Amino acid sequence: MSEVLNTGADALARRVGEALEAGADTARFAVGYLFLDGLTPLRAGLAATPCVDILIGNAVNRLTEEQVREEAGTRERGGTVKGGEDVAATLRDSHDRAAAETAMNLRQTIDALPRTGENRALLLTLAGMVAGGRLRVRLYTHGRIHSKVALVTYPPGRASSKGLAIVGSSNLTMSGGAHPTELNVVLTDSASLADLEAWYTRMWNVSQDFHRELFEELGGGWALSPDFSGDVTGDAIPPADRARTGP
Repeated sequence: MSEVLNTGADALARRVGEALEAGADTARFAVGYLFLDGLTPLRAGLAATPCVDILIGNAVNRLTEEQVREEAGTRERGGTVKGGEDVAATLRDSHDRAAAETAMNLRQTIDALPRTGENRALLLTLAGMVAGGRLRVRLYTHGRIHSKVALVTYPPGRASSKGLAIVGSSNLTMSGGAHPTELNVVLTDSASLADLEAWYTRMWNVSQDFHRELFEELGGGWALSPDFSGDVTGDAIPPADRARTGP
């Protein structure tokens, strides 16, 4: 059985949120660039899911060659750098460069998020999930990820089907209203789920870990700043993750 979602990111977020809140035990996403703001309405569902994997791609960056090399040299000398020139990985090879570029872009993305209590709660939740080993992120460095995929599975006996997959053009991590050019399809048949799970596993296995870089950028961002004055309702970090302090 299939279902067409032709109203863009909002419809996709609602459908994924419903799937997570139905008792999912795993959620896997391939999103291309990691925008984050689209995950804010999914915070509770993500926090309740035991295992979440996100596969991202390296975007065209704003980082200059000089900035990357300067940061790499500083870290090799044991020093630290601050501000916009601080990136999360050194330039030892092409994979390190991709991680450095993506970390810099992620830092700019976090800095650009509206400083609301809801967004702060999301950032703290993601940090807690990484620390608790329940959120893993990998970076695909062999090219861009054009496919957008969401795979949600349920434990036996918890739902009427094994799970669902959503394939289409909308990036789940990017917020936005309906747009006529976006199209996503929900699939629930076993054959499609198996094929998409095999594709995701292949992509995941040739990608590099990025959750430590994500954790560092989240920890260094405004969400943990003592100057933040917004209000957060509820628990920002899931209780199961509070005892952990690093990925």
